[in-house]
Amino acid sequence: MSSSDPTLEKILQQHAALARRLAASHESNPDLARDLSQDILVAIWRAWPAFRRQCSERTYVARIAHHRIVSHIAKAVRQPRLTGLSEELAGQSPTPEEIAIHGDESRRLLTAVRALPIAYREVAVLLLEGFTPAEVADTLGITANAVAIRGTRAREMLRDLLGARP
Repeated sequence: MSSSDPTLEKILQQHAALARRLAASHESNPDLARDLSQDILVAIWRAWPAFRRQCSERTYVARIAHHRIVSHIAKAVRQPRLTGLSEELAGQSPTPEEIAIHGDESRRLLTAVRALPIAYREVAVLLLEGFTPAEVADTLGITANAVAIRGTRAREMLRDLLGARP
């Protein structure tokens, strides 16, 4: 970490949990989610000197995370499909995903969010993280109207996936 920017370590500490949750919302493999989270944090570290306070720190971090996730997904699509091990195999210690996502309802929600089409998933994840529609629009480079439409559709899809009644 650069000694010329003493706030960088603080920024990384403040946003590591967000990076883990965003990575886990797009990657179901705990090891790949952990790697993606680390890639996001490295990208934040590299991009931080260019931050000119044109938006909030959180929006800047989410925008960087969004770009890393898009790259990760594009790379994953080009990779041959691997057969994974059963999720029921016990690990030595809890994964970051297991630590960040506790309780049955959280797991159900995460599974449902992962089932959303990517355009709706991106909006839903940021809204669930507490971003305002304007911050989501700024992060994803879309209009606030598109955020509202995608957010409404994502909520409807999640209700259907979770079996909740309106």
